Amino acid sequence: MRRWIAIAALAACAAGCGGKSGGKQQVVFWQFWPTATVTPIVERFEKENPDLDVVVEQLTWQAGQEKIAAAVASGKVPDLVALGSTWFPAFAHQGALADWTDSSATLQDSLRLWPMASMDGRVYGLPWLGGTRALFYNKELFARAGIDSSKGPETWTELFAACQKVNALGGGVSGYGANAGERYVLFKKFMPYAWSNGGTILSDDMKRVTFDSPANVVALRFYLALAAAGRTDQQAAIDLAFKQGKIGCVLSGAWLLKQIPKDAPELRYGVCLVPRPDTGRHLSFAGGEILSTFAKSANPTGAWRLARFLTRADNALVIAREQKSVQPAAVMPADDAYFLSHPEERVFLDQLASAVPTPNHPEWGRMEAAIETAVEEALYKRLTPEKAVAQAAHEIQAALASPQASSSSPRPGAR
Repeated sequence: MRRWIAIAALAACAAGCGGKSGGKQQVVFWQFWPTATVTPIVERFEKENPDLDVVVEQLTWQAGQEKIAAAVASGKVPDLVALGSTWFPAFAHQGALADWTDSSATLQDSLRLWPMASMDGRVYGLPWLGGTRALFYNKELFARAGIDSSKGPETWTELFAACQKVNALGGGVSGYGANAGERYVLFKKFMPYAWSNGGTILSDDMKRVTFDSPANVVALRFYLALAAAGRTDQQAAIDLAFKQGKIGCVLSGAWLLKQIPKDAPELRYGVCLVPRPDTGRHLSFAGGEILSTFAKSANPTGAWRLARFLTRADNALVIAREQKSVQPAAVMPADDAYFLSHPEERVFLDQLASAVPTPNHPEWGRMEAAIETAVEEALYKRLTPEKAVAQAAHEIQAALASPQASSSSPRPGAR
C-alpha cells in the first residue's frame, strides 16, 4: 500500500498540480465521467476563460478514493476534484478541503443538496450532480392484476395492495423487488421509507443517535411486508427481472431509464415518487458529486471559476442528459424544455428536491453498514423489526463514540 501511495502521488504530480502552460494558468481537474462527455463542456469553459487551461483526468470509482487520499497525503493535489458524497466527510473532517462558505453565499438559492457539501455550518464544495431513487412500476402487470396502470402508487397502502395483486399472478412474476446481500445498496432502498415515515438516524448536530424509533420500526415492518409480496435479491438481478417484465414494482435509480430502451424496448413502465405513508412525505435517498478544492491547491481561484461554470444548469444538464443516471444539482425551472419532453427524468428531478443526503460524519461508513446488516437480519427473520432497529442504533452509537468521531472537528486552517 505504501508503494502504491508513493506511485499515485508521483502520478498526481505528473498529471499537473497547477502552474502555467503556454502563458495560461493551469487548472487540474479530477473527475469520473467519460472524456467524451466532459471535454465539450471544458472547451466551452476555456473559450469563456481564455487565461485558463484545464487539464482533465478521469478517475475510476474503484480506485478514485484511494488516489485522492494519496494526493492529499503527498500534498500534490489537483486544483478541483469531484468527490462522491459519501467520500466527502472523510476529506472535510481531515481539514483537507478549502472553505468556500463566503464565495458560495450567492449561490444558495440556485443549487440544492447543500447538506452534502457542508459541515458544521461551513461549505467545502459546490453540489454538482445528484442521484436519487424513485419507484418503477410495470404497467402491463398492473393492468393484468386489475390495477389502474395510468399512474403509480401514491401511498404505502396503494403500493402494498398493488404488489400483493401482482404477486398473485404467479408464473414467475413477483410483486416487489427487495434488496439484500449487497453493501451500499440496501440502505438506499430501505431508508426512503423510513425517512418518508419521519424516521431519522442522527440528531441534527450529529451528537445523538435517533435511529431506535417507532417510525423506523414501522418502516422496517413495511419493507418486510413488501419483500414478502415479492422477491429478495441483489440490485443487478432485481433490475434485470424488472426489465424482463417479471417484477411489478422496484425502487431503483435513473440508470434504468438508459438501460430499458436498449435492453427491453417493448417494456411498458412508469416512474413515480417514492410512495408515502398516509401522513408522511415522498422522501428518498440523495447522493451525488461535490466539486471541491483543497487547502493546498496551486490554483484555488481557477478551481472556483471552473466549479462555478460546471454547476451551471446548462452545463450540468449535459451530463444528466447523456448519462441518464444523475440530475443537475442546479435548481431547474418547472417549464424546462428537456424535462417536459422527458417526464420520467422529471420525476427523478422532482424526487431529488425532497431527497435526504446521508450525514456528513467521519464514521458514516460504519453507520451505514450497521443499518444494512440489521435490515438484512430482519429480512431473513433472524431479528424482529424492533430488535433489528435497536441493534443498528447500538452499533451507530458505538461508531459515534469512537476516537475518530470524537476528534472530527476540522484542523486549524481548514476554514
